[in-house]
Amino acid sequence: MSNHYSPRSSLARVRTWLQAYFNTALPVGALRRLQALSLASDALMTVALAGSLFFSISPGEARSKITAYLLFTMAPFAIMAPFVAPLLDRGALVRRKVVAGSALARIAAVTGMIFSLQSLAVFPLALISLVASKAYLVAKSSLVPEVVPQEGPDSKTFIQTNANLTLLGAVAGGVAAAIGAGILKTPFLGASWDLIVELIPLTLMLREGLQLLRPFRTQTRQQRRHSRPAPGPSGPGYATTLLLSLMVAAVRGQVGFFALVLAFALKNSHSPTWVYGAALASSTLGSALATQITPRLRHLVKESSIVAVSAGAIGVASVLAASSDPHRGAAIVLSFVIGIGAQSGKIAFDADVQHELVVQHYGRTFAKYESSFQLAWVLGALIAATSRFNLQTGESLLGTTSVLAIASYLIASAALRHSSGESAPPSEDW
Repeated sequence: MSNHYSPRSSLARVRTWLQAYFNTALPVGALRRLQALSLASDALMTVALAGSLFFSISPGEARSKITAYLLFTMAPFAIMAPFVAPLLDRGALVRRKVVAGSALARIAAVTGMIFSLQSLAVFPLALISLVASKAYLVAKSSLVPEVVPQEGPDSKTFIQTNANLTLLGAVAGGVAAAIGAGILKTPFLGASWDLIVELIPLTLMLREGLQLLRPFRTQTRQQRRHSRPAPGPSGPGYATTLLLSLMVAAVRGQVGFFALVLAFALKNSHSPTWVYGAALASSTLGSALATQITPRLRHLVKESSIVAVSAGAIGVASVLAASSDPHRGAAIVLSFVIGIGAQSGKIAFDADVQHELVVQHYGRTFAKYESSFQLAWVLGALIAATSRFNLQTGESLLGTTSVLAIASYLIASAALRHSSGESAPPSEDW
């Protein structure tokens, strides 16, 4: 008997896989749908803002406009950390309400932006949308341990789930960005139609968020009474996450720094646009590959080792790129390594927080760390935007900061073990 290819059977298999992956009966399936819809909405918003506000920037205005935009991106975290984060620690029901509320707030903001895209009102509305988007991301990280069954004390499932959600968000965002770019370039449409289309995933996200609330509507008064936030996190587990966060922040700063150093260096050398596009594609490919590599690494080493190795790989690649010629090809390869390292370290860090801390501390902790990571990215980008680094100098600086970050982490870890009275040697994972 010979097997014949059947497009219909292939489509049926894909449909079956999608139904299982986004299974409506499983909480993790609902979280996957929410992740895809939220990241698709973010991508459409980015394309719409770029099309309406930033494509008209002249070369002479580039540095000042980018500096203003970088400062603008910090505002959502400045608002979210003190006001939204404490709500997330009031229990699973509140976290699910934040997810649904995020979709509702974004629908309202996007609707207003459709009618005010060319006026100053677009800025506060965009800020509302960004705050709601960041609130969802923190709530999503807090919900992972609740919707995924834990397998043993190491909770390797956390890394696998975080990696899958990251890859899913990247794919959904990429598809939505491509659709948004097509709309933006279509005559008689433009940025406002990107916002109109964005209402589709946001409406679906609101429906998913409301459905996620249903299992908790039978919560008793006594359960709600005990949903008050616990005292702040403390102990060795929290200290470990704090040390790891410093290294992840250093890597995030490197990402922001190199993105703008490369952009201005290529612009000053009058390089063709495809070179920067190749670097962006290389970084995106590295990030996608990290979602497949990191869960496998976790079966060999701990989360802390993954974060350290990621920072070390960026440092080695930076030094090699700085000493190589031609520099364009080395920069593209370095973008690939930075994509892998930054994404792998972040996935491992999130899993470490989810494993080391209790669920009552997730909201404030993730909000604090996400704010510090975004601040690090902005500071790195600001240094690049306000300075005159060439490509080799920038790559050398990346290598130096990697060495300093790893050395600082090892010294602080040794001091922590000493202060805790631990005389045991470092883990064999190192």
